This record gives sequence, structure tokens and C-alpha cells, in this order.
Amino acid sequence: MNDQSQSSPLEPDAVTSAESADSGETITILASEFEAAKRDAGEWKDRCLRNQAEFENIRKRLRKEADEAGARGVVRAVKPLLNEIDNLGRAIAAAKPEAFADFAQGVSLIRENLTLAMAGQGVEKIICEGLFDPTVHEVIAEQESADVPKGTILEVFRAGYKLKDQLIRTAQVLVAKPPVVSG
Repeated sequence: MNDQSQSSPLEPDAVTSAESADSGETITILASEFEAAKRDAGEWKDRCLRNQAEFENIRKRLRKEADEAGARGVVRAVKPLLNEIDNLGRAIAAAKPEAFADFAQGVSLIRENLTLAMAGQGVEKIICEGLFDPTVHEVIAEQESADVPKGTILEVFRAGYKLKDQLIRTAQVLVAKPPVVSG
């Protein structure tokens, strides 16, 4: 690009000319307009850089807040479980063959308290009655049965859990299949 300045005693500002490399056109503007456009471009560039830095700071702050909220959620969920872990330790330490009934009762109480603690966090046990539902049940075995329809849950090997509509773990179940007819 070629810049040329021309001054006239009658004009307050010098005129600037530039040739466009692409089209071969010559553009003529007042030097004051050129300087104003340059100043505006610089201001917009600074504003964009500030906005970009501000956006990056907000993104970092939100990520940090999300991590902290997640950690608080884990603490809130785990805290009630810690007492039950302590109770299990005491039950195991006190386990003696002559006191097995008391031991079994204590472990049952701990299990009940753990279930209540999870329910307090919104974790629910998946219902395992009736027909198999592939969205929440996992078939690990089938058993012939003429008494119930195909796909009926006969036994639960492992309980499943969900938090509201989010599946945490599928229930592992035994389901009925029609008996093989020999003939």
C-alpha cells in the first residue's frame, strides 16, 4: 500500500490516498478521518481483548465453583455414611460366636441406617417386582417356570439404585422363562 499526504492551504486536514493491492483502486480520505478510524480500531481491539480476558476469568470461576459444589455434594452424601462405617467396625470388633444374635441385629441396624442415609440424599432402590424392565434390570440368569409369565422377576441377586431419574446401578435379577416341552 502507498500512503500519500497532500496538504492544501485551504483545507484544514491533509488528504491521504492509498491504493488497494487487490483491486487497484485508489481510496482518498482526510487524514483526521484516517486517524479517527485507526483510533476506533485500536479501541475495539482493546475492548475485544478485555472481553476475551473477562470471559476466560468467568469460565475459570464457574469451573471452580462447579468443582466446589460437586465436592460439597460428595461431602453431604458421604458424611452420614461415615458413622455407619464406624458402627460396622465396632460390630466386627465385637463379633463373638456366643453373641451372634446381637452381632446380626447390629449389622442389620447398620444396613437400615445406610439405606436411610442414601434415601436422605435422594437415592432410591429400584423396584424388582413383576416383569423385567431392561432400563433398570439386568438379567443374569433365567429359570424355567410354568407358574408365571415369561420375563417375570423371580429373584434379585443385587439391588439396583437410582437418583431421581438417573440410574446409578442396574438390579441384577433372575427371570422366568417358559419350560421346555419335550415331546
